Amino acid sequence: MRTAFALVFARFSYLALATVLALAAFLLAVWFPNFGLIGEVFGSGASLADKIRIALSLLGAIDSNFSLFSAAYTIAIAILFGITTAMIVYLFRHRRAASAGGNIALGSGALASGVLGVGCAACGSLISGALFSALGATGALAALPLHGGEFGLLSVALLVLSLALISRTLAQPIACELPGSRSVRWE
Repeated sequence: MRTAFALVFARFSYLALATVLALAAFLLAVWFPNFGLIGEVFGSGASLADKIRIALSLLGAIDSNFSLFSAAYTIAIAILFGITTAMIVYLFRHRRAASAGGNIALGSGALASGVLGVGCAACGSLISGALFSALGATGALAALPLHGGEFGLLSVALLVLSLALISRTLAQPIACELPGSRSVRWE
């Protein structure tokens, strides 16, 4: 995994991409319960500085709306989301997608599962909570030992697994047999 990280994040553009995506995922998760308020604030006649100050103050929701457990896996999901996405982009740009198709598919599935696991203590998991309530099974989340936190743990586990598989793919050099010549390797 260290080799893949060194390969991908030696380039500033991928480090910046991972950072921006992780920050965006974190902001989305923390601000989600307050999107209505944020919309009203930015639609009001307040100064831009006041609008930004209010939006930033809502980041305190990570302390008040999230349990320690859900805050921890939300932060982990955001960080893993950024790293995994940057590594998938690197894999697409620098390797043939066909040679890494399974790992890219798993990585993309893990990224999607990250959305399922994000949520706060008050509203539960964002997507899975809405899905369960649409199916009339909201009480099923309450019956789970972690009250839906299982989705967050599952998301973290899938993101770590996809990161490991993508790292393994990136760490392997590409070899190509040309007819009538010896093997050519490049990275």
